[in-house]
Amino acid sequence: MTYITEFLKTFEEQYMVSFFILLGTLLVLLGANALLGKRIKKLEDLKIRDEKSVKALALPALRFIKRIAIPLLFLASLSLFLNSVSFAEGVHRIVQIVFAVIMTIIIVRSVNKALELSFSKYFEKEYANREHEKNLKPLLSFVKLLLWVIGFLILVSNLGFNITTALAGLGVGGIAVAIAAQGILGDLFSYFVIFFDHPFALGDFIVFGDKSGVVERIGIKSSRIRVLSGEVLIISNSDLTSSRIHNYKQMQRRRVVSSITIPYETPIEKVQKVTGFIKDAIADVKTIEGVLCDRSHFQTFGASALVFETVYYVPSPEYLIFMDVQQEINLALLKKFTEEGIKFAYPTQKIFTVPV
Repeated sequence: MTYITEFLKTFEEQYMVSFFILLGTLLVLLGANALLGKRIKKLEDLKIRDEKSVKALALPALRFIKRIAIPLLFLASLSLFLNSVSFAEGVHRIVQIVFAVIMTIIIVRSVNKALELSFSKYFEKEYANREHEKNLKPLLSFVKLLLWVIGFLILVSNLGFNITTALAGLGVGGIAVAIAAQGILGDLFSYFVIFFDHPFALGDFIVFGDKSGVVERIGIKSSRIRVLSGEVLIISNSDLTSSRIHNYKQMQRRRVVSSITIPYETPIEKVQKVTGFIKDAIADVKTIEGVLCDRSHFQTFGASALVFETVYYVPSPEYLIFMDVQQEINLALLKKFTEEGIKFAYPTQKIFTVPV
């Protein structure tokens, strides 16, 4: 009761003006906070209705002011007020403790809000992966909890308590946990590699090792790949990132190398026309526009036939489109060769016998 009496006496005699200034500042900040809350809600409603406007661009700034700037302004005004007054020794200690608690809460809360705003801002972008957003939310909660623990330890240290022993214990315990969970931590760091480096995303067709399939889920510890045979392959993120990955979804066009063979008995005038027939078949593709012939040549004399090699590009990464294009080209060549009387070669072997 003595401390309270001294505290009230100090205010009545010297610091009533400073107190009312602090109170007025607090009321202004609370009013601004309420107005910003209404404005933010209105802009969020506009965003839900997909109404794009210049005002919607101010939404992140308003969130920053409401959740971070205003609490920090209050902390600054409280600090100025406390620096402008002096208290009795016992009261001063209580004020220091209360101010340290308020400062810790506001600073840690502001840092957490900044993380939330950065998180939500990133996943508001069109290219952001919603599955990653779901996976990262528990991790974000863990980081926020860790910040509160760090803030609490700093507060306790500033209040004069010795936390060296506690920190040493936490350090030893942390090392033990890290050793026991190094596999899990490895998968977690691999998840961060996938998240930030984007070697593949959901829906991508990838080939790694002797496996290939479509990415269906990317988890914090493991990923799920729908392989070509139909089953789901569950593989740890560390195993996946340590492999060489071929990502066919990010391929802008597919390079195709094709070979055909014709018999040695084919007349030379027909042999000379083969590359022209191949180029015409590629140019006439109807499956997709933009199929481009890079080259077509009489490559070599094979063991039992003349070999023609052709390279062309399909402007799509889709495997089914590639197969449709190849089928259309093959049918066109089969029809043209039949009309021209050109046969396709197949492995043959001539055996010469010498009469004895």
